[in-house]
Amino acid sequence: MKTQPILALLLTTLLVASCDPEELTSPVAVFDMQTAPRHLFKVNLDASGSFADKDGGNLEYRWDLNGDHLEWETDWLSYPVLTVQFPYRYNGYIGLQVRNSDGNITELYQALYTDEDYRIQKAWSDLEIDFRRIDYHFSYADYYRTWVWAYDNIQLPGSEHLYNFPTSAERAEYGSLVPWSVADTLDENYRLPSKAEWQEMIDYCGGTALAGFNLQVTAEHGLQLSCPGIVINDQLRETGTFGYYWTGDEADEDSAWALKISSGSDEAEFVTIDKSSMASVRLMTEFYQFAN
Repeated sequence: MKTQPILALLLTTLLVASCDPEELTSPVAVFDMQTAPRHLFKVNLDASGSFADKDGGNLEYRWDLNGDHLEWETDWLSYPVLTVQFPYRYNGYIGLQVRNSDGNITELYQALYTDEDYRIQKAWSDLEIDFRRIDYHFSYADYYRTWVWAYDNIQLPGSEHLYNFPTSAERAEYGSLVPWSVADTLDENYRLPSKAEWQEMIDYCGGTALAGFNLQVTAEHGLQLSCPGIVINDQLRETGTFGYYWTGDEADEDSAWALKISSGSDEAEFVTIDKSSMASVRLMTEFYQFAN
C-alpha cells in the first residue's frame, strides 16, 4: 500500500534529483511518453532516463497507471519502457517507482494531459452514399490547419466493378472493396491519402509499432479502421483478420501501395498489391487558414 501524499513524494524526488551523483544513495526517477497521450491509444511510458547512482547500476520499475496512489498496476519490471492504453480522456496522474540494487526506492508522479481538437460531421461529396468526416485542427504560429479524414470506410452502390458485403451490418462496418482505378477517381474534393499522408496518420497514432492498434481502437478521436480483407481474382479473403487501405501512390504500372493492418497486431505496414485487387478506401483532404 502507498500512504504518503503525492506532493511530498514529488518534493522528495526533486530533492534527490538535485543531489551530486557522488552523494546519491537513492535512484533518480524520470519518465516521459514517446508519443502524445490520447485516450485509449497505446503509448510507451519510457523511464530509461532514470538512473541508480554515479556508476550506473541496475534498476527495477513499477507503475501506478491509474494514479490512485493505492495499488501498483505492475510488478517490478527490469525493462524501463512499458506499453499501455492511455487511461485518461483529458488528464490524470501516472506514477513510477524505481528501485536500485540496494533496495532504495524513489517515486515520481506526473500530471499528463491530452491535446485533441477534432470535430465529426457529415461530409459533402460527389458520392451517392454519404459518409462522415473527422476534422483534426492544429494551430501554428502563423496559420491553422484542418486535417480531414473520412470517418467511415467508403461505401458505394452495388456494381460489378466493386465488392459489397451481403449484410447491412457488414456493409456498415466494412464499406465497399474497390480496385485502385475506381478508388483513385471517386471524388473531386477528397482524394486517396498518399503513402506520406498515411505515414503522417501512423505517426499521429503512435508510430509504426503501435499504429496498427490505435488505428483500430474504438475511440471517438481515432479512425476506427476495420479489417474487411481483400478481393483477389474475384475471391474474398482474410475478412476479419486483415485490412488493406489504398494509398494514392502507384508502385508500378500494375500495382499500388496500400496500408495493411491486422486485427492481431499493434503494427502497421505498407504493402504493394495488384491494382485489380479490391481493397478498402478512406478519403482525405486538408485546409489551411493563414493569420493576417
